[in-house]
Amino acid sequence: MLGSESQAAALQEQLPKLAALGVNALILETDYNFEFKSHPELSGRGCVTQARAHQLAAEARRLGIRLIPQINCLGHQSWSKTTLSLLVKYPEFDETPGQYPNNTNIYCRSWCPQNPEVNKVVFPLMDELVNAFETDAFHVGMDEVFIIASQYCPRCKGGDPAKLFAKAVNDLYGHIVKERKWEMFMWADRLLDARTMGYGEWESARNGTAGAVDLIPKDIVLCDWHYELRTDYPSVPFLVGKGFRVWPAGWKSLPAAKAFSEFSRQQKSKDVVGYLCTTWGAVRIPALAEWPPLAEVIKDWKD
Repeated sequence: MLGSESQAAALQEQLPKLAALGVNALILETDYNFEFKSHPELSGRGCVTQARAHQLAAEARRLGIRLIPQINCLGHQSWSKTTLSLLVKYPEFDETPGQYPNNTNIYCRSWCPQNPEVNKVVFPLMDELVNAFETDAFHVGMDEVFIIASQYCPRCKGGDPAKLFAKAVNDLYGHIVKERKWEMFMWADRLLDARTMGYGEWESARNGTAGAVDLIPKDIVLCDWHYELRTDYPSVPFLVGKGFRVWPAGWKSLPAAKAFSEFSRQQKSKDVVGYLCTTWGAVRIPALAEWPPLAEVIKDWKD
């Protein structure tokens, strides 16, 4: 989570330790906490500056670490009572316009995947982040989208959630991969059917989006996150079998992370591209390199 200039400075200091540990890629979720020139109305106080992003890029390049900036797309447009700046400044983009004051009784807001104006705002933000971090990849988020095909949306009401989700993915793909020639990453949970996968409603979908797995390009790298200890993780061979490259992602439970890592390695597939350690505020940036869920699990992948 790279939500401020101070966090970016702290991360820059830690890059040598992370590189020494074996880290070769970092996903940087800035969301709207960046010094955007195209849409400065979306940038908050204390956000990551363009200058800092270039400094991070130079140090990461020196150390052989690939930077992958991220904005949460479609879902996660609010958190608790706080609506993020995109829907504050452009409320007409909301999938549930005028509903749920103070975000009561919902998890996170979504933007409307069929509003023709959304991408005109979001695409320039992506361009700025990729250019500032001097990279060739972008992570679009897309996890935990619970609000889609809402009855309150004049465009999406009654629509097929799988087709609407796939439209959002394919629109992003069109800009990121087809137009810009970058690599696209996204979370995989909305492509997994909870009824057949045996996962819960957070790490798999119960709202009809899972069918999108057959409607999107196969060269998107799917970050398959699971945070609980299990004997198996069927989504990894499922997604590989669908033709995708998969980046398994664990979190703070060391036993669960090690189990997921080991299961993924047992697949012996070139399409399992490594292990992704998510943090989500569970560890402070200065302690990243000593954090067991990273420091211990990465050993499995250094050969």
